[in-house]
Amino acid sequence: MNPEFRRNLWLELSPRRLMTMTAVLLLIFFAAVATGSEVAPASVAVFLYYFIVVLWGTRNAATAVVGEIRDRTWDFQRLSSLGAGQMTWGKLFGATVFNWYGGALCLAVIVADRLAHQGPLAALLALAYFLIIGVIAQSASLLASLVAALRRQTHTRLEVFVYQAVGLLAASVAYNVWEIADPAGALAAQRKAADVVSWWGLALDARAFLLLSLAAFAGWLLIGCYRAMRLELKMQNGPLVWLGFLLFMGLYVAGFDAWFPRVAVNGVMGPIALRLALAAATYAIITYAMVLLEPKDRVLYRRMGSQLAKGEFLGIARSLQGWMMSCKATYIVTIALIVWLVHDHHLQGAMLVAAALAFLSRDVAIFVLLQTLPGQRRGDFAALVTLLVLYVLAPAIAHGLGLDRALAIFYPQESEPLWLGPAIAWAEALTVAGLTVGRLGMRGGRAAA
Repeated sequence: MNPEFRRNLWLELSPRRLMTMTAVLLLIFFAAVATGSEVAPASVAVFLYYFIVVLWGTRNAATAVVGEIRDRTWDFQRLSSLGAGQMTWGKLFGATVFNWYGGALCLAVIVADRLAHQGPLAALLALAYFLIIGVIAQSASLLASLVAALRRQTHTRLEVFVYQAVGLLAASVAYNVWEIADPAGALAAQRKAADVVSWWGLALDARAFLLLSLAAFAGWLLIGCYRAMRLELKMQNGPLVWLGFLLFMGLYVAGFDAWFPRVAVNGVMGPIALRLALAAATYAIITYAMVLLEPKDRVLYRRMGSQLAKGEFLGIARSLQGWMMSCKATYIVTIALIVWLVHDHHLQGAMLVAAALAFLSRDVAIFVLLQTLPGQRRGDFAALVTLLVLYVLAPAIAHGLGLDRALAIFYPQESEPLWLGPAIAWAEALTVAGLTVGRLGMRGGRAAA
């Protein structure tokens, strides 16, 4: 058995705790039956499952690693012979094994109720959903804590609450997704559950499709925890898994084109252009998230520059960070979208997309530039403040002064002539990128940069 998981079993599943959890839950279920209230035992079990596995479980998952860091025991564990897979499994499911024990008791009541009133299929779907939402919530919290550990942040109670909140947010999204198709959901009395989901022009059974979607995202979260643990254990991740994730996200989101109006600037946007736009927007969001979360290491970038100068492309591929690959994917899909819009004679739309790509490049360069300044420990916060000024405060001031034509400096705007807006945006992007490359090349590293 996994040594880390076995250690947590001994720590978490003491006889006293098991007896207490069992007795308390049985008393609650018995009280729900004995009082004859309108609240059924199954409804109580659902509430308790969310409390024990999702709310309490995310807290334990969030502290699985950062608790060891605060107790000064993490360095000893990192030096052990345990691999990243063993450590991830042992931390994620070991630290929350007591929560899963309580959740299993609640699941028994939920599944029995669904089996008695709705049949075997409903019981099986309920079992799968509750297991998946628990894994999503806890793995998201663990992943958030691992990302913070990689950034070498302090781990105060407030920060641990933030890691837990990430898991709760992921569980909330999963809950609302499932409510779309679950006829026994809490919102079933307010609206009719959806029977089908339109995806890539196919009418798919909503419950099966959404459950498989949640299972897929749970799997990606587990893979994310594993790869983050590898980095924490000073191992190197290859680019293939992240490229697979990007391909999955692009294809998945682009399939929902029927959910959005096909409207462009100069007419109707066809399904291909809309799907490209959805994929490009997805990659852009991932790029912003990753450039914010990932550490910006000046030494790494210089080494990659040296590898590029020597033609060591395999070494560069192994060193690529997630935001770099996401940004490249955004470039590829966005350029394809621009070409398609020009082909369909949507020139204004193509210029707006080109400007948006330039502003993305500028923003990414701002994150890297501010993080690599000397003595800068809060470069990401400074970058967020800079973007707030560029996208909110400065445009509001310009609009208040009647300088609406200057808004093209801050975000994509229609312009006359058409090329003026993209030209301004790319001038900004190239300027900031030049400053960033110059900053990375200081102190004897200009050739590498």
